[in-house]
Amino acid sequence: MSDLTFDLNNPDTRQAVMLERLQQGNTLVAREIGEEFGISIDTVRRDLIALEELGLLKRVKGGAISIQSMPQIPAVPMVERLQSRTNWLGDAYADDPGKVSDAFSDLLSGSPTLFLDGGTSVLFFTCQLPQNFAGVVITPSPFVAGVMLEKEIETVMIGGKIRPQGGIATGLDAVRALSDCTADVAVLGACGLDPRFGLSADDLDEAAVKQTMARNAQKVVVLASRNQVNTQSRHRVLPCMDIDVLITNAEKHDTSVYQLSEIEVRHV
Repeated sequence: MSDLTFDLNNPDTRQAVMLERLQQGNTLVAREIGEEFGISIDTVRRDLIALEELGLLKRVKGGAISIQSMPQIPAVPMVERLQSRTNWLGDAYADDPGKVSDAFSDLLSGSPTLFLDGGTSVLFFTCQLPQNFAGVVITPSPFVAGVMLEKEIETVMIGGKIRPQGGIATGLDAVRALSDCTADVAVLGACGLDPRFGLSADDLDEAAVKQTMARNAQKVVVLASRNQVNTQSRHRVLPCMDIDVLITNAEKHDTSVYQLSEIEVRHV
């Protein structure tokens, strides 16, 4: 279409250009489109709404992305993942411990109260807490609580039925207990993270626990490996707009779309 002369005052023409760019694998940034086309942000927004209503794209904060099928990946039970002794954060730490530590350091400043989820990534984060950490940890994970006990860090253990995937307590009692708590930072693991569907979990009960921690925290941090980024599991936990920080080893070109939702992406 770049070889054609077209009238950008015509919404059909503008929308055709936008769709062509999506089909080429690009994301649409409303501010950039407005500047290029010489139109207002409100006009861009109306074009995107019209295309979304036709099922041709998905709007996100700051622009839009294409609609395409995303793979669903099942989560391996926590015990099996621990037995394999592999973890993407651990591998990244072995390669460059300073870079991984830097990704976490500001999250621990001021000795905050932390909600710590389950899963091997969050467990690795837990192991990085300094012995003299003066904050408080609230967790539904017995694995996390065990590490905190060894480090003599003040911990509130949330009880409930332990689910095998994430190895965390679930159920109504767990959700109620977490609802009565607040934290400065919630650190959540991921089964999947998709720019349209958001953060997702394989287990519905685990999703409810994660949602409660996120809702009662001032900042939400998601730990997701390159194999979890741009994938989708069964149950939505949070839309991307509710995530503050993403820590990942995915390539930058695979995570640029999340910045449209104003997520701070940290690569390790």
